[in-house]
Amino acid sequence: MKSACWRCMAVFMLAGCQTQLSEPNAPAEEKTLPVATIEDIEVVEVADTMTIVDGVSELPQEQTLNPDLWSLLRENLALDHELDRRSVQQEIRWFQRNPKYWQRLESRMQNYLPYILEQVLEQQIPAELALLPIIESALDPYAFSPYGANGLWQFMSPTAKQYGLQINKGYDGRRDIVASTDAALTYLERLNKRFDNWLLAVAAYNAGGGTVSKAIRRGDSRDFFALKLPRETRAYVPRLLAMAAIVNDPAKYKVALPNVEMRSSFFVLNLPGQFDIAKIVAISKVPSATIYKWNPALKRSQTPSKGPHRLILPFTALAALPGDESSEGPTGDPLEAQVLALQQMLTATPENERLAWLNIEVRSGQTLSVLAQRYNTDVATLRQANGLKSNRIIIGEGLRVPLSQEAVVKPHSSQSVTHKVRSGDSLWLIAKQYQVSIAELVKENEIGRRATLRIGQEISVPNAKVSISALTVDEPPAVMRKIRYRVRNGDSLSRIANKFKIDVPAISNWNDLDPKKYLQPGQHLTLYIDTVGGR
Repeated sequence: MKSACWRCMAVFMLAGCQTQLSEPNAPAEEKTLPVATIEDIEVVEVADTMTIVDGVSELPQEQTLNPDLWSLLRENLALDHELDRRSVQQEIRWFQRNPKYWQRLESRMQNYLPYILEQVLEQQIPAELALLPIIESALDPYAFSPYGANGLWQFMSPTAKQYGLQINKGYDGRRDIVASTDAALTYLERLNKRFDNWLLAVAAYNAGGGTVSKAIRRGDSRDFFALKLPRETRAYVPRLLAMAAIVNDPAKYKVALPNVEMRSSFFVLNLPGQFDIAKIVAISKVPSATIYKWNPALKRSQTPSKGPHRLILPFTALAALPGDESSEGPTGDPLEAQVLALQQMLTATPENERLAWLNIEVRSGQTLSVLAQRYNTDVATLRQANGLKSNRIIIGEGLRVPLSQEAVVKPHSSQSVTHKVRSGDSLWLIAKQYQVSIAELVKENEIGRRATLRIGQEISVPNAKVSISALTVDEPPAVMRKIRYRVRNGDSLSRIANKFKIDVPAISNWNDLDPKKYLQPGQHLTLYIDTVGGR
C-alpha cells in the first residue's frame, strides 16, 4: 500500500485529545448486522468547508484547492477485490441498479469520509476500510440495529466499552466520530493481527471473532469465500469489495460517484471541563442545533461530566464567533485565530459559571428533602424542575438540580401550537412531546386515532405545555429512526416497549395490532425510535 504521508486534513485539536483504548480481556461480543441499503438513508446534513494541513488550519491555495477524495482513496487501495467471485459481482450489479445510492449519501460523505480516510491512511491499513462505515450505517451517526449496535461504526455496547468508548446517560461514544473511528480502526487492526487476513478481519468485525474462528476450524480453510458464515456476513464482505472496485474504476461500471473533496468539515475544540450547551451557545453564538448536529454523542444539554471534554464544530460556525476576522493565528490563518479566541474564552470561564444544572442519580437513602438541603434549594423547586407529581423518587432515577436562580424552572404555560410532521412522527409521539392526549389531537384536527400522517403535514396542538423557564434548557432534539424488529421467543408488547422506551399503544397503532393477542416468534414489527432520548 502506498504511504499515507499526504495529510491534507488532520483535525485541528487545541491541546490534544486522544481516546485511551483499553486492552480487551475477552473476545468482543459477536454481532451480525444487515447491510445498509438505500432505504436506510435519510440525508439532512450540509457540508462545510476548510482545508487542514498537519493539524493546523490552512486557507485553500489555488494549486491544491480541495483535492478529490476518491483519487486519494484509489491510490491507496490494497486488497484483491475478488472480481471473479459471483457474490462480488452481485453486489456490483446492486450498485448499478441503484445509481442514486451514492448521490443520496453525498453530504454525509463530505462531512465524515475525509476524516475517516485520513485516519485510515495514518494507520497505514488498506484504504478500503474507510468505506466500511458506509456499509455499516450509511454514515448515519444515529443508526442503530434493533439488537444493540449503534453509531457510524455500529459498535455493540460491550465491544465499544472494551475499546475505550464511554456509554452513559449523558453520552454515547459510539456516535462520536472521533472516538468511534479511533476505536473501530484499533479493533480492525487487532482482528487482522488475530487472523492475518483482512477479509477475515472484516468478516469478524461483522459476525464476531469467535464466529469466524469456528468457521475456520469447521471448514479447515482460511479462505473467506469457502467458509460457512452467517448470511449477512457472506453479503457484507463482498459488498465492501464491490464498493471498492467501483471506486477504483467507476467508468467501467458506469457508476457516477458524488463530488467529495478531501477537506475537513469540522474541528475539535477542547474544553476545560463540563459545560452547559446553553453556556457554550451564549459564548460562541453557535446555535445549539448546530452543536447537537455535530455532536450526536450528546444525550443531554451538557457535555459529559467524566469527559471527553471536547466539542466538534463545523468550520462554517466560525462565522458566528466573536472576534476580529482580520487577526491571524500562529500560522497566519485568521480562522485559526477565531478558534483560539473561543478556546481562551471557554478556558477563562470560571468553573462555577459553566453549569446552571446538575444531573444526578438518586442513591439509596436519598430523599427530595435531603437533596434539597445538600444543593441549597427546596423540595418544591426540585419537583418543578423534574416534573414530579409527588415527593417519591426512585433509586437509580436521574434528577436535574438547579445550581443557580436563573435555572429554576417556572410552571409551564398552556397555549395552542402548530406542529409540522417529521419523518417517524405519530399522534402518540406528538401528544407525548406537548403533554396532551391523543383524544385532544384527534378532536382538534378531525382525524382518526390511527390516521397516517404525511411529512410536512401541520397538526394543531391545543393546550400544549410550553416551558417558560428563565434559562431555556435546550435538550438534544429527538432523532427518529424507523426499524423493523423481529419478534423473539419470550417477547411481548410490554417487553419490547420497555426495551425501546416507547408505549404499548404506540406499537399497536403502528402495526395495527390487537394488544390482547400474543406475538408470534418471527413476526416483524415496525417501530419508530427516538435514538437520543429512547436509547
